[in-house]
Amino acid sequence: MVDRADSLVRYAGPALPPDQPVETGRYLDALRRSKLLIALIVLPLTAAVLLISLLLPRTYQATAKIVLESSSDPLQTRDVDSVERRLATIDALLTTRETRLRAARRIPDETAATLEGKVASSVDPRADIINIVATDDTAKGAARIANTVATTFLAQQHRAEQRRLNRARATLRQALGQLVGKTGPQVETERAAIRERLTELDVSAAGSGSELSLAEAAQPPTEAFSPRPIRNSVFALFAALFIAALVVLARAQLKPRVSGSRELSRLLELPVLAEVPYVRRPLGHRPETLSSAEYEAYQTLQASLRRRLPATGQRTVLVTSALHGEGKTEVTAALGLVLSQGMHRTWLVSADMRRPKLHELFDVDQTPGLSEVLVGARNGGSSEIFQLSAARTGSGRLHVLASGRMPRDPAQLLASDALDGFFEEIKESEYDYVLLDGPPLLGLIDSQVLAQRVDGVLIVCRPDRQTPETALALRELLDRLEVEPLGVVIVGARISTHSYLPG
Repeated sequence: MVDRADSLVRYAGPALPPDQPVETGRYLDALRRSKLLIALIVLPLTAAVLLISLLLPRTYQATAKIVLESSSDPLQTRDVDSVERRLATIDALLTTRETRLRAARRIPDETAATLEGKVASSVDPRADIINIVATDDTAKGAARIANTVATTFLAQQHRAEQRRLNRARATLRQALGQLVGKTGPQVETERAAIRERLTELDVSAAGSGSELSLAEAAQPPTEAFSPRPIRNSVFALFAALFIAALVVLARAQLKPRVSGSRELSRLLELPVLAEVPYVRRPLGHRPETLSSAEYEAYQTLQASLRRRLPATGQRTVLVTSALHGEGKTEVTAALGLVLSQGMHRTWLVSADMRRPKLHELFDVDQTPGLSEVLVGARNGGSSEIFQLSAARTGSGRLHVLASGRMPRDPAQLLASDALDGFFEEIKESEYDYVLLDGPPLLGLIDSQVLAQRVDGVLIVCRPDRQTPETALALRELLDRLEVEPLGVVIVGARISTHSYLPG
């Protein structure tokens, strides 16, 4: 029999699901991909702030200091609260209209209204000092305003103290006059007290105004207070970087990219045949130089092609992508190079007549090319296509046909009967592999026409340029065309590589 109480003690509730890891790598990739966008945000904003700072008029600030000294009366105590109230009162009186009005009379071209925006005061939290800060278009003007306001306020306080003492003396003398003619001990005591108080007032009058004094006069500043172009530009740079990062990350959240080859393979429902690593190269590089990792990837790719293509004497493959800029031309060139070094007679055809680049990689003249072949065949002329294969490697097994002059309507030219004649000529040739570098599939009909005439279609993808929506659109297009591609070549994997020259 199981003890119920013991079972309740040993029972543990269901475990909480583990926290989802933060996709730091995804966000870093988004920032790395959006370097151009970040530059387009950061550089104009920083430059605008710098330009505005240089164009704004300069202003200068000068500071005068007033100190609240200890009372000369040894019997008067100074508690903290009373000192703070006194400092706060002085701070408030410094910027009143009456003070500004009196100061403006001593400063040319200034009024109480103009001084309101030029004068500010503050209490130093570490000492019994009040700072009077003046702002003006010139350094001397700022110092003059600060000093004039300080001396005007001190003179005003001195006059107010004198008036208070005079009123007190007048009151005591009136009281003393009322005791004239009166006698008695109490009258004498009262008369003595009044005289003593008068003496104290005389002593106070002699030292009146000593409680407040000018501790430091304002000096003309040596540099402008504002604008400060360098400081403003640095702040603008960091603010613009922050804004740009927010824009990129928000864009990544609203329109996420494909996370990697596994997700891309799942979305396209196609196998990944090879992953070509990312290698940074200078502009104008030649395809003959591959890194060791790239060479291994293309060896794997050619082996996969042999297994998936029909076992015929000739294999025609269209190399395309979903979008521009995914590396299809580079894959076509490198794959052709590896196939030719494997003793396979290979022909590369630049079928992208909108943005041709294959002829640049092999330093081949763009004309004559495919467009001239198709135009000649459509007009009933002799194509002589094999005589147009210009570029040859050292082994003589790699030929290249450029795209030719761009026609007015590439789609219409490819949809003509001349294309069928072109493929018939290919079948009669002695090439083992014919690789067509086609334009992207999405948005253009060119590669859609080519895809229905070849033995296999190879999709080149860069995950950092693909979105789930783009991948799904590509999959739907392939289904409508009833084309089942051979697989996907992933471009842009980041691994350590070193140069390798296949020989």
